[in-house]
Amino acid sequence: MTSATCLRPGAVAAITALLVLLLASCGSPEPETPPGKLFTEYFRSTDVKNDRFPSDGGTGEDRIANFAAHYTAEEFQGVLLGATPCSKDAAETDYDYQSNTGCPPSSSVSAAARDFAGSKGELFRRSVLVQHEDGALELITLHVAQPPDKSKSPALIDANGETYTGGLEDFRENNDLLGQEDVILTLRDITSVPGEGEIVTVFGHTPPDWRLWFIGGVVTVLVLGLWLTLSRRRRTRTATDGPPD
Repeated sequence: MTSATCLRPGAVAAITALLVLLLASCGSPEPETPPGKLFTEYFRSTDVKNDRFPSDGGTGEDRIANFAAHYTAEEFQGVLLGATPCSKDAAETDYDYQSNTGCPPSSSVSAAARDFAGSKGELFRRSVLVQHEDGALELITLHVAQPPDKSKSPALIDANGETYTGGLEDFRENNDLLGQEDVILTLRDITSVPGEGEIVTVFGHTPPDWRLWFIGGVVTVLVLGLWLTLSRRRRTRTATDGPPD
């Protein structure tokens, strides 16, 4: 009788578990630009799109000297990356998101803030420093909507009015503003107000997660191979033993 080799079910499970562990360790790489280096590039640059602190024609050295005359490095980090409240008239009972004087957002941002936080919520503006793939720097504005019940987590709202309730990773996975090669400088807790915690540089968008598809394909191939091997072994036994009496 010709024997056939087959993979035991336990072997399939062991191989699959090993693949899961190996692929889980291959996370999205972090940018090579650390926060301090990107801050320095911002300090020196006289060409930052949408800059809140324009250079007014001065040189990079003039810009650095101007910052140094008014802030320490830590103070400026707070000023640049902190969340600014969009104030409302103290006499108002409802929040007029679009006409407030603190930082009037677009109509799409206003609608998203109202939908998430209601008329009595609070809205904050947050700048995020972006270094694009070609090296160009830009400040983009995001908003943080805080419900009146402070026990509820705030949400991030982008310029298109898209809402992200899962923090920085939710924004990176789902935004349509930035690409996978853009590097952003911001707080890891991007919805914290006015802003505290670790400052990080991360890519502006996470790549598609091909790992689950890969694992699923490998498991499918292993299971199919096991099934074919077992089927061949049964046919071999039947041919060798002959039909039953």
